[in-house]
Amino acid sequence: MKTKFIFSAAMAALGIGILQTGCESRKKAEAKYEADSLKDDKVAYDTTYKSEEIAEPVLAASEKHFDAAVKYLDGKEYKQAATEIGEGITAIRTEGALDKGELKTEFSKSVKHLEQLQKLAGEGKLTSAELKKGFWPAEMMVTHYAIEKWESLPEFEVKSNDHLRVTLDGLERKTAYSEASVKQEGKKLVSETRALLQTAEHGAGADVQKAKQDLKHQTAKLKAYIKKNI
Repeated sequence: MKTKFIFSAAMAALGIGILQTGCESRKKAEAKYEADSLKDDKVAYDTTYKSEEIAEPVLAASEKHFDAAVKYLDGKEYKQAATEIGEGITAIRTEGALDKGELKTEFSKSVKHLEQLQKLAGEGKLTSAELKKGFWPAEMMVTHYAIEKWESLPEFEVKSNDHLRVTLDGLERKTAYSEASVKQEGKKLVSETRALLQTAEHGAGADVQKAKQDLKHQTAKLKAYIKKNI
């Protein structure tokens, strides 16, 4: 009788343990599901979520190669400079390949000019200042295309906002190689666009809708600025 009682108690304890384990597992699963759902919602709807992960400037492949070529030219390492210019040309062709707009012909001319600069670099007849002046128009045309791409993306999603931020960062860097008046105008336009984007994301009420509309006009100004100065 005692043995039967002990066995029954043990089975009851085991049953309670299994029930508790099952409850804990279910609670953990529910907690994980809720956490994942919140994260998914934040990725989909919080325009600052992904942006905060962009800590370093995002350089296009062509920029990296042309910047490296500039350093090699400053060090009179012409062979290495010519190699980097060639890599930059390959990259910038890819970056501008999908652009079917009005700047396509001008872009092709700029790439051919870069090929001439590559030849001069290989002969030791190119300066870093000449290279900066030479790749600036093509890089700006790629930026023009990047702005057009932003205009075609869904409005105010994480992807589109980050695309515009990266484009503005690139435009700001590229104006460093331009004349003082061009640089000043470019910085002003970039600053205005960033302010509008900030209001569109974090403003309230009518200010948000106005900023969204103004952004469309602002990107038109950016494209006009690029076309005027290439």
